[in-house]
Amino acid sequence: MKKLIIWDFDGVIADTEKLWVSVWLETLQKEKGIILTKEEKLNLLVGIADKNKKINLEKYFPNLVLDSDFMQKIDAGEKYKGMHFMQPIAGVEDIMSDNRFAHCIATGATKEQHTWKMKQFKWIEKYMSQNDYFTVDMVKQGKPAPDIFLLAAKTKGYKPQDCIVIGDSLNDFKAANSAGIKSIAFVGAEGNNTAEYRQKCQDADVIAVCTTMQEVKEAINIFANTINR
Repeated sequence: MKKLIIWDFDGVIADTEKLWVSVWLETLQKEKGIILTKEEKLNLLVGIADKNKKINLEKYFPNLVLDSDFMQKIDAGEKYKGMHFMQPIAGVEDIMSDNRFAHCIATGATKEQHTWKMKQFKWIEKYMSQNDYFTVDMVKQGKPAPDIFLLAAKTKGYKPQDCIVIGDSLNDFKAANSAGIKSIAFVGAEGNNTAEYRQKCQDADVIAVCTTMQEVKEAINIFANTINR
């Protein structure tokens, strides 16, 4: 039986995390007068679903209320930047074309958000169908809870030990660990490839920290050979 690769989307298939974070930073400053520090940005915004960004920020700033009007501005900003600036990470398609593996996507985006993203990445349809897309509104809790990875594995008919997650955020790795799934950290997207962040990924018990998709491919091969013994 093929092994299952569970892909995160933002920051892994596409270098989008910088786009989404920039929308939040710009909208928070313009609408609420809030300017986040680098550490606050990392802890409150990076690698987190929009609904959890909202929860994090409202907890962190006790008097802050991010109403539906604010969230609509976020949605509009993300869609604009995504449709104009979203690009695939080099080497992703080479891995998806490897027929030794099955593939699916488990993302912190909603179904609506993911649908318009896929319109920009029609080539993915060569390797996955819409039934292989798992979005945050399909589960009770988003990452770092394991729900979405467990749903993906179960729906595709795989045991956790026969899956591997490719992610870019600490929440991806926490979720994978909780699900009993090994993970690979991809840090090649803009803003992630720092010594500090690489160390945090190592501390999250990933099997490899990779800056290119070629390195990801090599790590996947090692994983596949190990579990086939």
